Amino acid sequence: MKKKILIVILIALLVVPVFVGCGSPSSNSNGNNNGNGGTNGGNPERQVAPDFSWQTQDGKVMHLSDLKGKVVLLDFWATWCGPCRMTIPHVESIHEKFKDKGLVVIGVNLDNPSKREAVSKFIKEHGITYTVVGDNGTVAQEYGVSGIPRFFFIDKHGRIAKTVVGYDPNMEETFTKEVTELLAEN
Repeated sequence: MKKKILIVILIALLVVPVFVGCGSPSSNSNGNNNGNGGTNGGNPERQVAPDFSWQTQDGKVMHLSDLKGKVVLLDFWATWCGPCRMTIPHVESIHEKFKDKGLVVIGVNLDNPSKREAVSKFIKEHGITYTVVGDNGTVAQEYGVSGIPRFFFIDKHGRIAKTVVGYDPNMEETFTKEVTELLAEN
């Protein structure tokens, strides 16, 4: 009987993280993780997404706020996170489906900055074509990210419309619906 209980506990410990996500090394409980779950256009209750910047391949500095007028999907992830790895094909599919319709996907990688070369190799090996930026923990902290993968849907006005944490086998369908609704907003 004790052996069966131990087996059930071990299985639960292995399965639950797949659907919940991985703990992130950067955690903040400042309340900035405020996606309100709705997608009604012009919702004044949506909070403005914290702005951040990154350098593009050609050396240009981009800011999240430069993307107003587009829908943005932020994906906080790391190479060491199993559920994050499981989401990559789905996020890539969403990117391919909507990149010419007004969606910008940005992967915010939370691996240690000393691992940038390994992350670049990982990106190539997994066929990631959306923008991936490195974070030393400050962007994740601004967004209140405490578990990954964590997704933020940002509307055309730069406001957080919804957040999703963890892996879901139906995420591509769910994300397609969310992005379609956000793209249809004014």
